[in-house]
Amino acid sequence: MAVFDSYLLHLNHTNTRKNMNNTASQNTNRLHCLDWLRVIAIGVLLMYHIGMVYVPDWGYHYKNPLASDWIKSLMLLTSPWRMGLLWLVSGIALAYMCGSYNVIRLVVRRTNQILLPLLVGVLFIVPVQLFAQMKQAGDMPLNFIGFVHAFFVQPKGYFVNYSSGIWPRFDVNHLWYLRSLWRFSIILILLSPILNSNLAKMIGHFLAARLRYLLPLFVIPIAMIELLMEGESVREYYGFIVLLLGFYLGLHEAFWQTLTKHVKLLCILSLVAMMALQIGFIEIWQTGLDQTNTLWNALIQCIYVSNKILPLLAILALSYQFLNKPNKLIKQLNPYVFPLYILHQSVIIIIAYVASNSHLILLRSAEYQLWFSLVVTPLICALLVMLIARFNAFRLCFGMRLKKNKDPYSSWQANFAVSVICTPMIYCLI
Repeated sequence: MAVFDSYLLHLNHTNTRKNMNNTASQNTNRLHCLDWLRVIAIGVLLMYHIGMVYVPDWGYHYKNPLASDWIKSLMLLTSPWRMGLLWLVSGIALAYMCGSYNVIRLVVRRTNQILLPLLVGVLFIVPVQLFAQMKQAGDMPLNFIGFVHAFFVQPKGYFVNYSSGIWPRFDVNHLWYLRSLWRFSIILILLSPILNSNLAKMIGHFLAARLRYLLPLFVIPIAMIELLMEGESVREYYGFIVLLLGFYLGLHEAFWQTLTKHVKLLCILSLVAMMALQIGFIEIWQTGLDQTNTLWNALIQCIYVSNKILPLLAILALSYQFLNKPNKLIKQLNPYVFPLYILHQSVIIIIAYVASNSHLILLRSAEYQLWFSLVVTPLICALLVMLIARFNAFRLCFGMRLKKNKDPYSSWQANFAVSVICTPMIYCLI
């Protein structure tokens, strides 16, 4: 009960001084490690999606697989938790936003911030992925200009074998994260009066203060998702749970203190889990034992679930312990994370398409093309996001603040205009 008592004293003290210290506390208690985690998350995702082009057997929009399976083992190091890191950071960021806006204003603001870039991405960024995919499959006889005309004006019968997404021919591809982020954010914003109540905070503080309560809070729902769900439902529910946990626990100082207190244990458990996954991949998945033996299947599923959670918590602990301080470069890079997420997969696929159709001797094999993509893709992405940053119209469309750090959604006129533009998207997503 000491944990409850200390928290109640803290809560009473906070409530009596809430208005006086609100701004100051936000500045003092800012989690600078979140800036690092955003940059790390997008960097990991960029490298992972480059690997998806070249990894054998794993489905992707454009493929040029290597002859060897070594890249699978490398990608398994980040595959289980790469999206979890994005979800967790997004949940904590949303919790911060709930402290600055009322529910209605935040719903409108979050809708515009996410859906306008999603709309731009679906209309103008994702279609190039479909072009490369159809070219590789032999389903697109036209050049890129002809494809654009067919896609937007006269589809004829070119897209019959390509399922509709949001609209006929238009799909979200990698931007599924933004679609789901909007849906889940609205749910959490509407639930925020309950999740931010004194009782909920007291329970959250109690659960976050001890690892023996904190771990089951992650393990139980994620294990149930792996056990009961299939296909895309797994990633959707996993995303919601991690977003919810980030939202609920991320602003509790006890959460971060518990992680740093057990940082060595979390790192050791993470390394053990990652090594177990490598062994399980070779001895169970590659040999098909999981398909013929229930026990082996249960074992590899347990190992995979542990890799979705333990490395994630270890990364949070390490970042809070070593990176929770202001960094000028990381702060400057943060505004570029959102546009980079929108652009990166299309850039990856186009570079892979160009490289695989090139007759250059230096690009004669998939191995050389992989190294080419690893070098060129980040450079092209960097050039594009810097170009976007030069123009306010582009900045608005790709989720960046306007120049001079101006908030594009500070006026009701701007919110109304963007809401009208996004209405067709909202209708399709609800």
